[in-house]
Amino acid sequence: MTLNNLFSKLRKRNKGNYRQFIFCITFAVILIASFSEVIFSPLIQSVLPVGGDSKKQVYMIFAMAVVGCLLFSIYAAGLFLRYKSRETGVFLALGAKKGKLSRALLTEITLLTGICTLAGLAAGTVLALLIGQGFKALAVSPVENDSMMSLAGIGTGLLFGCIVLICLMVMSVRFMKRSNLMDIINEQRRSEPIKKMVTARYAVIGSILVVLGILGGLLIPSILARVFEKNLGAMPNLFYVLALIGLYMLLVYSIAVHKKGRNPQKYYKNMISYGMMKFQGASVVRNMLVITLLIIASLFACFYGPTNYINGKVDNESNPVDFALTYPENADEVKRADIEELAEQHNVDIRDYREGQFIRLLASGVERENYDSKGNLIEIYKKQLCYQEFISQKEYNRITGQKERVERGSYKLIKKPETEENLWYRFDDLDHVKNTATGQSLDLKYGGTVSYQALVQNDGFVVNGRCVLNDADFSTMKKGLSRDQKIKQILFNAGNAEKSYDFAKGLYREYCLRASEEMKVVSAYDDFQKKEALAQGKEYGYDIQVELLPDHSEVDLGWKYTPNFKILNQKNAFFSFILYYMLFIYVAVICLAAVGIISYTRSINTGLSGKQVFDDLRKLGANNRYIRRLIVSQLKKIFVLPTSLGAALMLGYYILLLWQNDGRLLYNEYLTLGVDLILCAIIALYQYLMYRLSLKRVMSLVIPK
Repeated sequence: MTLNNLFSKLRKRNKGNYRQFIFCITFAVILIASFSEVIFSPLIQSVLPVGGDSKKQVYMIFAMAVVGCLLFSIYAAGLFLRYKSRETGVFLALGAKKGKLSRALLTEITLLTGICTLAGLAAGTVLALLIGQGFKALAVSPVENDSMMSLAGIGTGLLFGCIVLICLMVMSVRFMKRSNLMDIINEQRRSEPIKKMVTARYAVIGSILVVLGILGGLLIPSILARVFEKNLGAMPNLFYVLALIGLYMLLVYSIAVHKKGRNPQKYYKNMISYGMMKFQGASVVRNMLVITLLIIASLFACFYGPTNYINGKVDNESNPVDFALTYPENADEVKRADIEELAEQHNVDIRDYREGQFIRLLASGVERENYDSKGNLIEIYKKQLCYQEFISQKEYNRITGQKERVERGSYKLIKKPETEENLWYRFDDLDHVKNTATGQSLDLKYGGTVSYQALVQNDGFVVNGRCVLNDADFSTMKKGLSRDQKIKQILFNAGNAEKSYDFAKGLYREYCLRASEEMKVVSAYDDFQKKEALAQGKEYGYDIQVELLPDHSEVDLGWKYTPNFKILNQKNAFFSFILYYMLFIYVAVICLAAVGIISYTRSINTGLSGKQVFDDLRKLGANNRYIRRLIVSQLKKIFVLPTSLGAALMLGYYILLLWQNDGRLLYNEYLTLGVDLILCAIIALYQYLMYRLSLKRVMSLVIPK
């Protein structure tokens, strides 16, 4: 009988260990295969903007998922090889040659991984098709190419399976190269007790390091940037190493130190379980640390989507205007008659229609783009920086219904209600404007801000900046400007905004179809900056022609003249949330799958390593209820502490992250934290279910039937 035949018989006798290995590898391939088929599919590629940050972000998420699944697979293989150590040692003791054992083991690993890869590819394709059906159902516009089949995606899944196989073969070869027979045989039984003396100082120092690490890594860069305008680069990230060390110390303390305290009876009842955990302490602490970090990673992935969606939703709902369009007056764009005709076709009642006029003037400003060699922010004042748009006080008050007053020789910046200054942009950077047609110049001083969200273009700063001028100053600076330097602003509401969706789609389509070639530029584009760059022999990076998609308002094109329609924003934001959140959920699922496998395996090892102790206790008179209590005490450490620490640290970190943006927590951020608490509860429920499953399995192993 050959070794391959013997391995086949062993597989039948040890299905549990093989089942775990097969599940982990297959699950990893399913995730990567379905993920790659989704993001490379014609359907998803058609709704992702060409170039830009969105697509880069998606690929970054995919790279994180690949790394996570690879590590997950390697961990599962390590557990499998640890199980194989006993039977491998027995074969060696019986005289089997290492070379033959190595070939048999590699053959088995290759066979199992190949089956897992094929099964994962098939299941991943099915999952991708189901996800595609869900996307098509949620899409706000018909998708021209709705196929979820992607050769690139299938090839990526197959390549991942091959990489996993190579990693497992390397691990198997290293495993078989060990020369000490007893080390191989006893690999599965090896214990790693905590040998160092641990006192209460461990907990105190660990807590301090965690707090210092988080505050230092998150707040110190922000404080230095805001107060001293300095950038330390990647150096503050070293503080997170302190947090990691502190977390490790806290976990060591939780395993190694147990005091009688005010309830000595509880201490004596659990003294045996405390000792058993400490006997396996080093490996338990490592596993608990990994579980905590994975829970933090999964929560971070889960928090990202709701934060962006809620911020966008609240921002959109606070907009006082249902429809806002802006375009140069020389463009043959939609007029009031066109809008009313389209509204009549869709039975939409147009209300509060008004038009205003902005003018484009060459404005001064401060360029903040780089740091010097010492980390100081470089600020370069330029009397001629870029074009900005200006409106008269009278016109602004008429179209907004406000009663703002602007002094002669000053300006007020138009911003969104919640917008604050930051390191890169200040409200008072502007102090000079020029009419490029007549050469007329005007010195200005900062007179404050006004808030009206419908008039803010994109981020509202620098090339997208808009300001209110005194009427006399506006009249002076307007003289001689051509129509391409005058901007028409249209604002109106709909009688029933919720039923105006079809009208909004039709108006968006008509607006895109009529857009002039000069309008098809990205939001960061500026005529003057392009001219300056070309004059210096440089390439102007924002000279990008935007390809408009009249039937797909959900695609973020980064277009300078993107219209602001509340109902479209609402529908598109939900679709984008589903798209990106689904991608982040892949990362969360990978992390939680690893958490489940590690926790479950640690629980089984805890039960098996203490089986002899439980048998001895049973001989001394302990009943099954007492044995169960000992097991429960140990498993709670494995599940409860990492879950609690991970959730608490991530919530605390996220609160600081939201607060440090502008030194306050806004209404929408409180809503976000409420959703985050629900997500923490869901992960806690997942861990509880894994705990119950692990407890049931451990009890079946240590208590004879």
